[in-house]
Amino acid sequence: MSITRTILLLTILLIASCTGRKEKDLEAREQQLLSREKEFSAKEEDYKNLLKFRDSVLLEDSIKSDTAYSRVWPDSLKGSWNGRLICRESSCSTYVIGDQRTEKWIFENDSLGPLVKILDNNKLKRILRAEYISDKAELSFTPDSMASGNVKINAVLDNFSSKVIKGTQTLTGRDGCLVKFSIELSSASKK
Repeated sequence: MSITRTILLLTILLIASCTGRKEKDLEAREQQLLSREKEFSAKEEDYKNLLKFRDSVLLEDSIKSDTAYSRVWPDSLKGSWNGRLICRESSCSTYVIGDQRTEKWIFENDSLGPLVKILDNNKLKRILRAEYISDKAELSFTPDSMASGNVKINAVLDNFSSKVIKGTQTLTGRDGCLVKFSIELSSASKK
């Protein structure tokens, strides 16, 4: 009977030691699981924050798009306009207050957006890029640094009617001199 008792005792010890090891393994796995749950929770929180950020950006963009610059000229502006520019202010020696210019302005659209081609004696003089909101157009021309007669041009058209567009144009010369013109455009097709 002592052998049976010994075997029984060894079996109990073996089971007890295996149970202790299993409990330690279970505790270690529980700790790993808790750690993974915390990591997942943190990632989920980051994801929710990114969604909120995305939604706020989309909302901001939709608000801006209501007042955003148009990618095309409206049909009422497209086409040829006869332009008369009068110098109103000048710090450049090449322009005198009262100087007048006549040009043809052609409002067009291309893949980059609205633009205005300016012709002098039916020859293309320059192309101004435009940003347009329903009551205001901002046009600009910046020559490349290698061009001779480096003149930077900005124009604002802010008075629109069906037959006349008015605004101002500013030329900045290479030496920093400044010339301001008043602009009056009359529709070539609506006379």
